[in-house]
Amino acid sequence: MPETQELQILAASGEQTLQNGSVEEIKVLIDKHDPSQQPSGFNQQSPSDSGETHCRHFSSCSLRRLAIMSIVCGVSCIGIKALILALRAEQEKDQPKHELLSRRSRKFSVLSIAVFLGALVCLPFLVVFISYIMTLIE
Repeated sequence: MPETQELQILAASGEQTLQNGSVEEIKVLIDKHDPSQQPSGFNQQSPSDSGETHCRHFSSCSLRRLAIMSIVCGVSCIGIKALILALRAEQEKDQPKHELLSRRSRKFSVLSIAVFLGALVCLPFLVVFISYIMTLIE
C-alpha cells in the first residue's frame, strides 16, 4: 500500500479563509511514491483493467470520437449512423468485419462533416443567387 501523508490546512482564528461563505478545513493526501517506481512484488494492472482506457483498440476509440464529432459538427442523422457503425465495430470480434465496419463508420463521419461544411459554404451563394433571381423577376 502506498505511503501517504495527510496535510491539513486550518483557517487561523484571526485570519479567516472563506470558501462558499464559511471557514473550511482542507485535507490533502500526498503520495510520497513515484507511480513509475513500483515495488517488484506489486502486480501492475493493465490499462484496460485500471479503467484508464475504455476502448479495446485506439482506432475504435478514435472512431467513436470522430462519430460523436460528426453528430455535433455535421449532419446529425448521418453522424448517428456513423456512431452506430463505430460501436458495432468496437464490439466485433471478427477482424475483417471489424475493419469493414470501421471503414464504413469513418466514411459516414467524414460525409456528415463534409455535407455540413458544404451547406455552410453554399448558403451565402444561394442567398445571393435567390436575390438576383428576385430582381430579375421584378
